[in-house]
Amino acid sequence: MEWFGGYSMILHSADNLIIHKSTKPGVIILEYEVHGVVHTTNKLYDNRFCSIITIKDRKIIHWRDYMDSLAVVLATS
Repeated sequence: MEWFGGYSMILHSADNLIIHKSTKPGVIILEYEVHGVVHTTNKLYDNRFCSIITIKDRKIIHWRDYMDSLAVVLATS
């Protein structure tokens, strides 16, 4: 949750984590949801993410996120 602290949304939870194993060694795929409120509009914010993470020597060396961009537009407008 600290990592998301720079967003304009005030996040209060994350859930529905699904972990997928990749066929490529060292790659993990995560699906999860975050929930909160947009402090400028006071609208609820719910979004889904897919993260593709590469791990080498037990350290994250690359992290790429995909999200529902429309959820951001609807919550901030």
